[in-house]
Amino acid sequence: MKLSIGGTIEKLRRNKGLSHQQLANALGVTPDTVEKWEINAAYPDITLLSPIARLLGTTLDALLMFETDLNPDDVTNIYKVCAEKFETSTYEEALEVCDNYLKEYPNSLFLKFRMGSLLQEYIQMAETEEQANDVLDKSISLLEESSLIDDLEVKQASLYVLSSLYTMREEYDKAIEILNTLPKVSVNTDFMLSTIYSITGDRERAKAIEQESLFNNINNSIISLASLWGTALKERDFEMSMELATLQRKLISDYMLEGYLLGNNLLMFADIYAVRGDVNRTLDYIEKYADWALNIDEESLDLTNNRYFFLVENLTPTMSFDYQKQSFINAVVKNSDYDFVKYTERYKRIISRLI
Repeated sequence: MKLSIGGTIEKLRRNKGLSHQQLANALGVTPDTVEKWEINAAYPDITLLSPIARLLGTTLDALLMFETDLNPDDVTNIYKVCAEKFETSTYEEALEVCDNYLKEYPNSLFLKFRMGSLLQEYIQMAETEEQANDVLDKSISLLEESSLIDDLEVKQASLYVLSSLYTMREEYDKAIEILNTLPKVSVNTDFMLSTIYSITGDRERAKAIEQESLFNNINNSIISLASLWGTALKERDFEMSMELATLQRKLISDYMLEGYLLGNNLLMFADIYAVRGDVNRTLDYIEKYADWALNIDEESLDLTNNRYFFLVENLTPTMSFDYQKQSFINAVVKNSDYDFVKYTERYKRIISRLI
């Protein structure tokens, strides 16, 4: 066990926008003394604890919070326990388990990052809209705190996920502000590394780098096409939205990524026809999507079977495969854009196959 008062004082002081000098003046100590507190080289006199708590807008209990050390492996294990709870317990029970860990380790910013990211992934599985909004707010709060961490990689990851959550909450100015603070990578070392490995005879390593680079570029192209499609659809430019969805479909097929990405593409076509109010064509693509969702298996998600990307390391999803399939089903069942076709017998037959 350790007393982590130094880190707590520093975080709350920064949140309040106070300098060492300002806090020291208010407490009648020197700035050097405050600095020593923050690095745990010294502790405040007991008579100063209550004034410090009041100045920093916290309670004495929170200021004196004891916690066990959490290393990255500990956090990963907690993350796995919580992820499993979402799949084996009720949604409320899973949220309670997450909250209990956060209360047990309130000063672990890395844990808040992992928990905030985990909640983001499971927002879509919330049982009600109110619950989804509560989880969204909780996830944002956790990631706002974790973005104060000193670890640059975790800080930037926190901010990136935050930008996505702000977008979900339609706080676009906040999302843009965050994204503009993140560094834009201007140097890609993959080409030079693969060239060097090829020259020195390590062709397998060179090939792995080239495949991963190609995979990332194709994936980014597919995402960009989806973004352009979304803009075109909002502008009711049906010809362009159809063209972009078709182009995306070709990329997915050409690079054998149907297992990963075909479902979203089919729903893009369904959405085009839904906006146009075309019941039959909307149902055509919902049915194609249902066929995809029902026939997909773990092997189809395995890149080792892909002709172009067999050396790319497979991502380990947080959700189990069964839970992923349920999220595929929810993408149709819980989509209000399809409400206008839900009265039809054909829609009911399609959904009866899914649930």
